[in-house]
Amino acid sequence: MDGGQSKDTDAQFISFHDFPSMSHAGNSEGQLASGASAHQPFNNLPNDSMGIGIIEDLQGMPDKTEGTTQHNFWTIEYYQKFFNVNTNDVLERLKRSMIPHGSDNYLITHIRPNPDLYGPFWVCVTLVFAIAISENITNYLQTASSIKYHWRYDFHVVSYAATFIFLYAWLLPLALWGALKWTNSSRNTEEELIESYAIPGLLELLCLYGYSLSIYIPVAFLWVIQIGWLQWSLVLLVTFLSGGVLLRSLLPVIAGRHRIIYVIVILGMHLLLAAGFMLHFFHVSSKSTVSANMVELVASSTQASVLHKIAQSNSSAVPVPSTAS
Repeated sequence: MDGGQSKDTDAQFISFHDFPSMSHAGNSEGQLASGASAHQPFNNLPNDSMGIGIIEDLQGMPDKTEGTTQHNFWTIEYYQKFFNVNTNDVLERLKRSMIPHGSDNYLITHIRPNPDLYGPFWVCVTLVFAIAISENITNYLQTASSIKYHWRYDFHVVSYAATFIFLYAWLLPLALWGALKWTNSSRNTEEELIESYAIPGLLELLCLYGYSLSIYIPVAFLWVIQIGWLQWSLVLLVTFLSGGVLLRSLLPVIAGRHRIIYVIVILGMHLLLAAGFMLHFFHVSSKSTVSANMVELVASSTQASVLHKIAQSNSSAVPVPSTAS
């Protein structure tokens, strides 16, 4: 009896129940529906194997393609990045380009973060008109005491000054950039990672040399003073001040066996530019000599023509004596 009761109780515990197929299908459909609704928000995400898109969406990071549109070379928008400066930036660069400041590297701290062409262009244009105006003032002062010489404004000075200035401000940085690329081609890669040893680009050199001409603008008006030793002192002063800024900016780059050559070329070209301006437009002796020679030549030719006319009139006025037969 006990054995039969145990078998019946075991059969009750281990008995299997069959569930209807409809309820099973309904449950499965409910599970599928709930699963579909749970995963529905992720169906619109892009197919990103690395998961970067999901991270950016969750963190609110902007798209990297925004604001980096490449403009065409022939459009105005392409050149906007070369003029992206404000008034404070230009004034600070003008001030720093005239006088060297201690251990401050003018190229790295002020130009390299945002090189521009706005300041250099207007510095060159202002220097052209400053030289043209001051040269004509000098010419007038040298010939004002002469009564026989009529002064006229010389418009050719503008074209001469523009040729000298723009050739210096654009061709010399181009030549220096090519020379630095050639001489520093075998440089250590570890040094190139240091910002002070990185070779400056062409835009940085154009900006550096353009601002270096700003000191010539006030000096051009000081050259009007007709004192020889003062004019030559201004030539040396402007060379060492503006050339010193260039050397302090480029010395970390030109380190090596070619350093002395670069120093001579940079200071020598700055000295030639200043001396050329002074000798061609403002020099006292050459201007006064030319003016004096012109006045003497005009006076001598006028006097000779007057004497010739007087002699002709006298010869025609003298009567020829008649002989008596």
